[in-house]
Amino acid sequence: RYMRQPIKQELSCKWLDESQLSRPKKSCDRTFSTMHELVTHVTMEHVGGPEQNNHICYWDECPREGKSFKAKYKLVNHIRVHTGEKPFPCPFPGCGKIFARSENLKIHKRTHTGKKPFKCEFEGCDRRFANSSDRKKHMHVHTSDKPYICKVCDKSYTHPSSLRKHMKVHESQGSDSSPAASSGYESSTPPAVGSAATKDSAKTPPAALQSNPGHNPGLPPNFNEWYV
Repeated sequence: RYMRQPIKQELSCKWLDESQLSRPKKSCDRTFSTMHELVTHVTMEHVGGPEQNNHICYWDECPREGKSFKAKYKLVNHIRVHTGEKPFPCPFPGCGKIFARSENLKIHKRTHTGKKPFKCEFEGCDRRFANSSDRKKHMHVHTSDKPYICKVCDKSYTHPSSLRKHMKVHESQGSDSSPAASSGYESSTPPAVGSAATKDSAKTPPAALQSNPGHNPGLPPNFNEWYV
């Protein structure tokens, strides 16, 4: 029976000769069959040991253009951008994701463990996040000039008309358990129409609500007055 032979991998070292940078550029061009061999070669032959104080990436067409790193380990981490090395696999069974940096793996593992060590620093907010970048995005809810906030999904808007348009999405998904059923509207400057809408809904008899074909039983009677 015919067996398909595995495709042989060929990895090439594109480290430039430091002594010929001002002349026509010439790269190392040594080839390797495994990533481990390529990484070992670059680390030992080009990056050098602790005696090296020049932590510059000389990989061909590196966008850093000769800018030095402050430490060797930072250069080693950077070189993975060129080689494609990802030495940090996720240990959780069935995941299969791999990462170039240990810090990225640490953040990823929180998707499995559920840990959220980054708490919102805004007083009164209890939201927590798995990484600092998600917390930073969330902080715009508090710091940006967008006072009209959706209670269902935390989206915020600068004008109440934009929020009303957005709430139509939740109206179409209305259910008794939906937060939109109670209010769905939060604003640091609530519109005056709110009190009027509440009074009008209080005067509406149950029979009138039942006869309204557009009314969603999973939403409050005055929902359309607020959001449509």
